[in-house]
Amino acid sequence: VGFDREVYPVSALPSAICENGKVKLPYGSAEYVGLGFAVLCFLVLIELFGSTFMKNSNVILALLFGYMVAGVSSYDDLPYVDSAKIKAAPVVDFLWTEWFGIGFYGPAVVPLLVAYTVTTVETIGDVTATHEVSELDVKSKQYTRRIQGSL
Repeated sequence: VGFDREVYPVSALPSAICENGKVKLPYGSAEYVGLGFAVLCFLVLIELFGSTFMKNSNVILALLFGYMVAGVSSYDDLPYVDSAKIKAAPVVDFLWTEWFGIGFYGPAVVPLLVAYTVTTVETIGDVTATHEVSELDVKSKQYTRRIQGSL
């Protein structure tokens, strides 16, 4: 499966080919960098001028903006977004048609216990350091409540 070098310009250097819709361009091509820059600019605009809700969901809004830009643009009359798979999909689908199996993996217990212990000790140290820097009593009930709340 090759592609025509006249339709899809590629360099002589080996590189990954990104396929979006019907467009095939090398990784890092100017078109993809420009689309990423548009998403980044939209994200910054949301952070500067958006409402609190928009700021809390700025990543998903910026990605949707990038998808919209890709949806309305094309490269050599080839669309970046191809809806053929969406149109071919069934109207209603049952999500439980595949079983993934819930199981228990025994060898993961010890690393999980180690990670739990490390994060517990780290949290206690962080809360204690915050109390000491804030010049609060480390032997008070408030300190004990904060330790329990942080864990």
